[in-house]
Amino acid sequence: MTITSGWRNKFIYPLCALLPLLLAAGCSGPAEQAKSVTGEAADIAVLQQQLQDLQARAEQVKDANAIKKLQRAYGYYIEKGLWDEVVALFADNATLELARDGVYSGKDRIREYFYALGEGKQGLREGRLNEQLQVMPVVTLGADGKTAKARWRNILLVGELGKHAELGEGPFENEYVKDNGIWKFSKVKWQQAILVSYAGGWAKNEDYNKGIWVSDKLPPDAPPTDDHGWWPQTYLPPFHFPNPVATYVPPAANSPTAVKGDK
Repeated sequence: MTITSGWRNKFIYPLCALLPLLLAAGCSGPAEQAKSVTGEAADIAVLQQQLQDLQARAEQVKDANAIKKLQRAYGYYIEKGLWDEVVALFADNATLELARDGVYSGKDRIREYFYALGEGKQGLREGRLNEQLQVMPVVTLGADGKTAKARWRNILLVGELGKHAELGEGPFENEYVKDNGIWKFSKVKWQQAILVSYAGGWAKNEDYNKGIWVSDKLPPDAPPTDDHGWWPQTYLPPFHFPNPVATYVPPAANSPTAVKGDK
């Protein structure tokens, strides 16, 4: 039988290349074989660790995405006054603190709060606008895989046709818990930076409601944890996360770069 060059390239040459390796493996002694087995075990251990790291990372990405979805759902439900849907996003022992209204503890009290916000009714009445844009998320997962924190900014466009219109914004510093595999709010805390009349904006108006939404008619369970006043007073709520690049060291009090009132 004639062997063509194609056969030589496909079968003969690869066998010739493998022959020295097979001979070397067959002639190796117990020490060399043990060394080879040990090396393979080490390689397998490295691969297993890499797989575990990838699985952990995938779970973290999944958790972060679930938390973002939860927060955005909160914004959509608030916009339409779907208070029961909002309350379902909270853990049983959660707390709610919006602007300067104080702290409301537990789902029952949180439900009371939102219904007071909606004047006792589910849904917005005709002519009302209550846009709530949830933006700029920074999510920090807890080492236990069951807790998390996140900072967001909430941008508000609110008002009623023919009566009034306001612009508002401020940061959330929220906390979350994984309850039976489902992420829920354990703490919602929003600080109102501004809520001002659309006509003239923040350049000509002080805060529209001074941060009081319902606490004048529904007293809170506890006073505000951080009552910083209202616009034109300004305040920077502390960040729950460190600078991701470098640790900031505040300037000394007598430094020319220090700003009076910095904390």
